[in-house]
Amino acid sequence: MIVDPFEFLVTEDLTKKSREELESMFLEREDGRILFLGRIPVASLYATFLAGIYAELTKIVGKAAKGLILTASRNGGYRAGSAIRRRYQKKFGDLTRDKAFQIAKNMITVWDKCFGWGKFEFELCSDKIVVKVTGSFEAVGYTKLKKGKSDTPICWMLLGYVWGLLEGLLDCRLNGEEKKCLARGDEFCLFEYGIGD
Repeated sequence: MIVDPFEFLVTEDLTKKSREELESMFLEREDGRILFLGRIPVASLYATFLAGIYAELTKIVGKAAKGLILTASRNGGYRAGSAIRRRYQKKFGDLTRDKAFQIAKNMITVWDKCFGWGKFEFELCSDKIVVKVTGSFEAVGYTKLKKGKSDTPICWMLLGYVWGLLEGLLDCRLNGEEKKCLARGDEFCLFEYGIGD
């Protein structure tokens, strides 16, 4: 019997699974390619590659670079989150806040353990969601490329993707901000997502 990876994503707690278990659930290898969910090609890149793109984009458009990356990442996360929400509701009914939060943790756990995004810890509070990231690939890439500290937080892709994923799953608007960043000299990266108006 073939099990649909969606079933794992929405019915189990994947945060305790090993990398090998998650790869067997979500990844297929075909002709040298890696397919996520059996259909979406993914690629591994040096973390410094993305940091280099950010640096070049910032030279061209200035501070607007952050907005461009953040918006594109947030939109991508939102598409994923809302697609998961719609599919869940069609199959199981209403998606509660707690279940949506667990699914978000599961999804990020897959990206963390299978693709090296960083080690994520989530906390659901009454008025916000706090996400701690140890070893963010964006921050590590920046420090390796720039060999120094950033003046501002730079985990634009991670901040945006998680932001959009949460908004899509929870079906609400959130306010997001990176409060701490490894690239800035902090011990870890910290994202906060507050419930908006």
